[in-house]
Amino acid sequence: MRYTEKDIPGMPITAFLDALGEKSVGGYGYLKLYYAPYRDDAEALLVVDTKMNNWYDHGTDESGNLYDLAELTARGDHRKDISGYIVKMMNDNEIAKEMLTKRAIEPQVIHLDIAKMPLTDFMKALGQEHPVAADGDLRIYNTPYDSSAKGTMVINIRTNLWHDTKSGANGGIYDLAYELTGCANKSELNRYIAGEMNAYKQREHNKPEVKPKPLKAETNQPKRKMRR
Repeated sequence: MRYTEKDIPGMPITAFLDALGEKSVGGYGYLKLYYAPYRDDAEALLVVDTKMNNWYDHGTDESGNLYDLAELTARGDHRKDISGYIVKMMNDNEIAKEMLTKRAIEPQVIHLDIAKMPLTDFMKALGQEHPVAADGDLRIYNTPYDSSAKGTMVINIRTNLWHDTKSGANGGIYDLAYELTGCANKSELNRYIAGEMNAYKQREHNKPEVKPKPLKAETNQPKRKMRR
């Protein structure tokens, strides 16, 4: 199935949350409880009324419809076209489900602690083995999602956070993966990051071993004497 903007009025909020990688963690009857996808909470505070197809956030007292929820989760250029963002997230999720069904692929088990992975390691996987400059805890790179931005991405290796001095984008590894893919589904971002890291490790493993050049053997021939 492929969605268009005409489908938005009838889209269930629960389906949109599923596209964002959020699953219900409880509820009662037609009320479903979720963690708010636009905030990092210790408890689930977002309630979706599946009968009325609206939501309420106990953390902020905000409420609204699907469009309002999408406005809170959209980032970057997606904020300029909320309807397009909703359709993209829904269709990306449909494509991912179809791929799993057609190829009969088991969900990938990811052994990496992605949230704690050094951003500098991820940059190596993206083809930037070394920063273009360094200053204390700061490492400067060419922005991987904008070929015209040279030396505008700054990583703080102490906090493991990044900031783009050109666009203003910033955050952690998931935020960087989002800028690279445009996908907000955390499960898909996990797959993307793990795939890039595994491919990098494979490339490193396949690199030919550089052996040191053998030293020239010394000869026992006597040295020539200078002529007088």
